[in-house]
Amino acid sequence: MSKITRKIEIIPDIEGLTHDESNKKCYGAFYTFDKNLYKVANLLVSQLYGLDNLLSFMRLQNDEYVKCQSKLSLKSTTDAEKENLKKRIKKIDAELVSIKNGMAPKHPQTFAYRAVTNCVYAKNIPSDILNTLKQDVYKHFNDTKKEQFRGERSLTTYKRGMPVPFSIEKKHAIVCDGDNYYLPWFEDTRFRLNFGRDKSNNRAIIDNCIKTKRYKLCAAAKIQLKDKKLFLLVTVDIPATETTSVKGKVMGVDLGVVNPAYVAVNDGPERSRIGNGEAFQKQRDVFRRRFRELQRSQLTQGGHGRKHKTKATETLRGKERNWVQTENHRISREIVNLASRWKVEYIQMESLKGYGKNQEGEVEDNHKRLLGRWSYFELQKDIEYKAAMVGIQVKYINPAYTSQTCHVCGQRGNRIERDTFICTNPECTCYNQAQDADMNAAINIAKSKDVVK
Repeated sequence: MSKITRKIEIIPDIEGLTHDESNKKCYGAFYTFDKNLYKVANLLVSQLYGLDNLLSFMRLQNDEYVKCQSKLSLKSTTDAEKENLKKRIKKIDAELVSIKNGMAPKHPQTFAYRAVTNCVYAKNIPSDILNTLKQDVYKHFNDTKKEQFRGERSLTTYKRGMPVPFSIEKKHAIVCDGDNYYLPWFEDTRFRLNFGRDKSNNRAIIDNCIKTKRYKLCAAAKIQLKDKKLFLLVTVDIPATETTSVKGKVMGVDLGVVNPAYVAVNDGPERSRIGNGEAFQKQRDVFRRRFRELQRSQLTQGGHGRKHKTKATETLRGKERNWVQTENHRISREIVNLASRWKVEYIQMESLKGYGKNQEGEVEDNHKRLLGRWSYFELQKDIEYKAAMVGIQVKYINPAYTSQTCHVCGQRGNRIERDTFICTNPECTCYNQAQDADMNAAINIAKSKDVVK
């Protein structure tokens, strides 16, 4: 089963009220939540951080604990003294944990929620929204906790305009009335789902959720305000399609600059080049030049109003983002269609985690230009969820030397140019022959057994 997210425009439509009256009531309810919701989210984060680090604060406040730790780090301290210090630290720690549990006996999520719900900002927000917000904030806090501990990121700061979360179940479930779908919301408001030109096939997805029950709507949903329009954000569970595959047949996907993607199988003649890398980069260069022109023109404009000055830049950035997403969806769809047609059991790709970064986690100078155009992580995620929909598993392998190894003999060779590989093993049948570098890498990826996840 795979999950996909959908973004559908919703229009205020309350039975018995005019369009203007419906707009006033629905937008009024939304703005009531919007002006205080981000404050509640920030309070939740602060409470969670304080509770999570309460024991650390207590240790720093305990003079004996700090002195023991200092003595333990001294070179002059003997081994026997170190053992005694460790025992004493362990005993102090147990006492502090007992005190901490007495101060905050509840689970951090419950404790923080109780503290926040009593604040003035949460008084006009329904408990359903607060509960869903609590779960979202707590999950994000836990997901980023390690990075915060390492000093790689700060606490998340929520801003006004964040999507309003709620549970799309029971009294807030989507209902069908004739040809239209409606979302009953809080304070007796109601929205009609507007599918528009429906290029994303949203109506068919909602039909399968509400009428045929083939798909399932996840409980967590959000309403987002963007460009003075309201959008419903939902997640849909789609069961995988049963497909027949050849056991042991693997497709390797090499993502590159010359070709956005090259696919090949581990044992067979099937291979294909997907997309036009040159056209892709040219279009992105067009966007970059236009950005520079707009930024230069902004420097010459006088007066105030940052939002007005940067509006054209933000519009262009949105157009580029939409174009990249469309290209990635098109390429990923073609890859998964080929995988289904070739009846592969798995799709393998290179793990690109940490690509172009040094040991300190900083982007190296020779990779900055490439990573500025890099959208392949998003492409991998598109391939992953589309493959799950047709029952094909995606694996990630170690990328080391996949483009520098001959796929026939397995020996290291020379990649003399970006698109050409030559095998230097005299005993290989491909010795000294020019091969397509992307094809060679794709076959190596398909054959690789060094799976990292």
